[in-house]
Amino acid sequence: MAEESIYDIPISQIKVADTNVRHTERDKELDELMASIKKHGLLQPVVLEGEYGKPPYELIVGQRRFLAHQKLGKTAIWARFVGQLTDVQATIRSLVENMIRVELNHADTAHAITQLYKEFGKDERKVHAETGLSIYRIRQYIDIEERATPKMKQKLKDKKTTPKDIQRALRAAAGDSTKAERLLEKMSQFTKYQKDNLVEYGESHPKADAEKIMQEAQKQKIERTIMVKLSDRAQLGLKKASFKLAMDPDEVAAHALEDWLSKQGFIN
Repeated sequence: MAEESIYDIPISQIKVADTNVRHTERDKELDELMASIKKHGLLQPVVLEGEYGKPPYELIVGQRRFLAHQKLGKTAIWARFVGQLTDVQATIRSLVENMIRVELNHADTAHAITQLYKEFGKDERKVHAETGLSIYRIRQYIDIEERATPKMKQKLKDKKTTPKDIQRALRAAAGDSTKAERLLEKMSQFTKYQKDNLVEYGESHPKADAEKIMQEAQKQKIERTIMVKLSDRAQLGLKKASFKLAMDPDEVAAHALEDWLSKQGFIN
């Protein structure tokens, strides 16, 4: 059976698969989608797991289109089949197709990415190979999914913060979730320079409370920029380290220089 074949499948024979990655905001802008389907028909078939003629079928892509058909009172929907898939294959298919068509809620994406990460033996390279997401993005999703509190995730869902700021708060709080929430609450008022200070002070003073960290973050600090000419070999190494560690090149260089000076005894 060719995957490109399209069939008219009774709604009653379809159920949403557990591997479908869209768990939140299922009804978002559903009225607009219903109006479009009512006027133009279904422009893109849903994707089902299973074999045509052997119901019931599991829907892995197209949940909002499926819900719109239900609310419109339709009894059938156009669908393509992908045969039998493992749970991992179905999750990958649902994740990739949803990310291409409509931006997924961060929470849904983070949950799916973390699930794949665990299924692949915590090998982020395999997740990258299957989804096309950068290693940096994958690590960011996993970090927030595993360490951020429900309150922090809700702020992200409500677009009152950014993934980067959540990571900053987590780093500065040194594992204290209450402190991280407090830092995130005030961080929107900070400049990027102050946010960087906040992370640096929080990591170097793990026992400091949130108020002290924020106070120190807002203090003026002298920074010196040094222009260094790197060999081709050093530039390549810096690029590899930046990619593997998911850090900015200048941040990697600063850490490397500090470590070397410390080992040579120039920093106490």
